[in-house]
Amino acid sequence: MNFRFSILLMCFTTISMVVNAQSKKKKIDLGKLSGSIESNMQYYNKKDDAIGFVAPDDRFRSNSYLKVNYQNKGFSAGLQYEAYEPNILLGFPENLKGNGITNYYAAYSSKYVSATLGHFYEQFGSGLLLRSWEDRQLGINNALFGGKLLITPSDAVTIKAVYGKKRDAYTTGNGVIWGSDIELSLNKLFKINEEKNGAFTTGLSYVGKQESYDGTINNYPETVHLFSIRSSYQKNNISLNAEYAYRTKDGSINDLGKIINTNRFFTGNVLQLGATISGKKESWNFMLRKVNNFSMYTDRQAKLNQLILNYVPALTKQHHFALTNIYVYNAQTRFSFLPGNNLNSAGEMGGQVEWLKTFPKKSKLGGKTGLQLGVNFAYYAALAFDGTDINTTKIYNFKAGETNFRDFSIEVKKSWNSKFKTNFTYMNVLYNQNKIEGFGSDNVQSNIVVIESIIKLKKTHSIRADVQHIWVKNDYRGNWASATIEYTIAPMFNFFVADLYNYGNDFKKAHYYNVGTSFTKGSASIIVSYGRQREGLMCVGGVCRLVPASTGLSIATSFSF
Repeated sequence: MNFRFSILLMCFTTISMVVNAQSKKKKIDLGKLSGSIESNMQYYNKKDDAIGFVAPDDRFRSNSYLKVNYQNKGFSAGLQYEAYEPNILLGFPENLKGNGITNYYAAYSSKYVSATLGHFYEQFGSGLLLRSWEDRQLGINNALFGGKLLITPSDAVTIKAVYGKKRDAYTTGNGVIWGSDIELSLNKLFKINEEKNGAFTTGLSYVGKQESYDGTINNYPETVHLFSIRSSYQKNNISLNAEYAYRTKDGSINDLGKIINTNRFFTGNVLQLGATISGKKESWNFMLRKVNNFSMYTDRQAKLNQLILNYVPALTKQHHFALTNIYVYNAQTRFSFLPGNNLNSAGEMGGQVEWLKTFPKKSKLGGKTGLQLGVNFAYYAALAFDGTDINTTKIYNFKAGETNFRDFSIEVKKSWNSKFKTNFTYMNVLYNQNKIEGFGSDNVQSNIVVIESIIKLKKTHSIRADVQHIWVKNDYRGNWASATIEYTIAPMFNFFVADLYNYGNDFKKAHYYNVGTSFTKGSASIIVSYGRQREGLMCVGGVCRLVPASTGLSIATSFSF
């Protein structure tokens, strides 16, 4: 944490205490000042031959964030200061180096109207057309910089309008964005009895983006328009939803953010369907989706997690164990090219189904204490192009192609008594590593077993332990084994030891060990750990970043005021 960052934190914390104290003392509404501080620091070992890691010259690195908000009745304002000093943590976007104020805004809100100027976050519907959000684990903060207007003329209608550019580190991208969204409660609008007929909602969205083009391709579309319509229905234990999105013709970009030299421009679309049927002891969840060339950036040559316009997450089960997250699906939503201009795929099609069942006490499977069972199946195939060369193919037709990802999992949770719980998980995964990560096999197969147990020792003391193993075919890294043990003294202390062992290959066998502790008191927390980080994808909600292998000491702190 650098000196400037520390001084700013002290100043804002002191001001917050003074303002809030004076408001209470004099009973004058001076407003409220609040905020948060977060710092993630690492000191890397100089070298670790076992995992092929060589530290950079700046072995101590940190990502730090100071967020401050002021609110007085309907008025609010705030800013965010970020410091990546003396350098940014490995694996994060290099353009974030340095420090400075990255976000600031002022807003006013009344009963029917809310307006914001500056940086803001927004999402239309499920985010298929527009989503701006922050995720510090992934190095994403693509807030919109401009203006937002929210109008709620009645409890049946919500209208949004936005204009601006997406944040890119300390500046903004070149692409200009504008759009509007309207959401309607049909029950309230047409006085439909919700209890008798169910709840109906629908929404319409539009987004436009414009970026000048001075290249050599004729008639390259500088302005692109996106439209979507969504509807949902819910009654008792049944919930249905559907969304369709369409994009006008745009140029073709490859996975490295490079413009494909072609005079052909393609539209894009998404169709997404979902259903949930739930009861007291059983529920079903269904999701189907077809994505055709719908990965959108505000700037044509942005890549990875830069300047993302919309949000098309991987609709797969989000697992939370170490080995179940080695082969994580990252949604394939854009054109993928073989050498030259030969189109390999243009998206994906597939979905998932999940069955959750609770077997009650004294039933055959539930026994004395009951049992919870979860079964999930997800499958996604590439949306293959029916043709060869993108310049000469005249038929614009897509069909299901090679498998991108398949995941079948079973999870069994059992409370044996008030002090002992277990969780058994089995997964079978087919993973197209070449498609998802850009290298390796297109047929990585794995079987994963996880056994977890939680023992409650005292009122606030507990032990959690797990053992995991993954058997792998067609991946040069081979098999993995893992074990973790945690001792918790709630609500303040946690101590943990973990190890991932990579073996079953001919070139490298390594232990990725980690030992540490965490302390939490009120809104303050600190986590200290030492160990190795394996190389691979880190994903949150299907959006991923590549984490490099490393070894060293990590310290993470957070505090709210």
